[in-house]
Amino acid sequence: MVIYFFPLTFLTLIFLASNISKNKIFFSKKITYYSVCIFFIFFIGFRYEIGCDWEQYKGMFDKYNSMTFVEILKNNISSKQKLQEIGHIFLTSISQNIYILNFIYSIIFSLPLFYFCFQLKRTYFSLLISYPYYIIVVGMGPMRQAASVSLLMFSILLVKNKKYYRHFFISIISSLIHQSSIFFNGIILGSSLSKIKEIKASKKNIFIAILISLIFLYCLPSIINKVTYYITFYKYTDKYGARLVAPAKGSIYIWFINFVPSIIYLKNISKFKFNNLLNKILISFAITEFLLLPLVFLNSVIAYRLLLYLFPSSILITSYIPDLELLKIKKTHYLNFIIGISLLSLIIWIKFAFHSSCWVPYKNILLMQ
Repeated sequence: MVIYFFPLTFLTLIFLASNISKNKIFFSKKITYYSVCIFFIFFIGFRYEIGCDWEQYKGMFDKYNSMTFVEILKNNISSKQKLQEIGHIFLTSISQNIYILNFIYSIIFSLPLFYFCFQLKRTYFSLLISYPYYIIVVGMGPMRQAASVSLLMFSILLVKNKKYYRHFFISIISSLIHQSSIFFNGIILGSSLSKIKEIKASKKNIFIAILISLIFLYCLPSIINKVTYYITFYKYTDKYGARLVAPAKGSIYIWFINFVPSIIYLKNISKFKFNNLLNKILISFAITEFLLLPLVFLNSVIAYRLLLYLFPSSILITSYIPDLELLKIKKTHYLNFIIGISLLSLIIWIKFAFHSSCWVPYKNILLMQ
């Protein structure tokens, strides 16, 4: 359990050291940042039997491992059960074992996160506040969705900078890994709809539009299938009355930790000084956050899955909150307070969370004899 506190301590020390004038040049170097990124790729990518979804992914890998990609694809299309995403199938087919697959997902998860935080004013601080839940629980849990949520960070930055073609490309990759990302990539796209209209009609644009439409049509039956699955199977009980699918008890916690940055942002939009596109995206995410509250009580499993996609906006907003000097509290006090909250959050998760046993103790295949 103690090993989980080392990366948080490490990030805290780096952040504090980077604020000292004589250290700024060293910590602003890309090689230093890349080294930290590589550490987390190995920390996440070589975990062993960590996360409540580990056995599910192992079983999925064992199922597909003996089949060719073409066989998997045919079986996937003809299956009447829950369909698996083509992107995940492809990654599974090129992996020799579950550990390589997990390492690939670790790269897909970590690189967008580190690129996203590098674009923010307080890079190491952003990583620090991401660590207790987003990196540990999400990044080391549902690997497919974790990758899609991180890819959403790319989408936010690309649309903010009006790089729509790249956004379409990232959205396609994300949806092929986990189809739920279509919803939030759609929110980002809808937020920038007025600017997208400025794109001229051309063969290239028409091709992209057709490609996106085909992928959406392919994914739609599976999305409906999975939503129906969660709604119906969630209510099933065995002969003793016990639920076959446990409710996601952490959904209200996830809602709350995303709600606080959202409400602070909405009350202080002008102080954040973001461009119009980014403001529209963050406002759309904040509205989605509020609308998901009833779902937390109606179906916590679906709510939890959707709430994970709000972490990118929360990380972004929280990294800028100290600059607002709300209630005339000094910037340093805010930073120390948020660092303390991050430490407390990690302690509560590791020590008292209902599913913390899936993460404790930490095991890494590089450390095993």
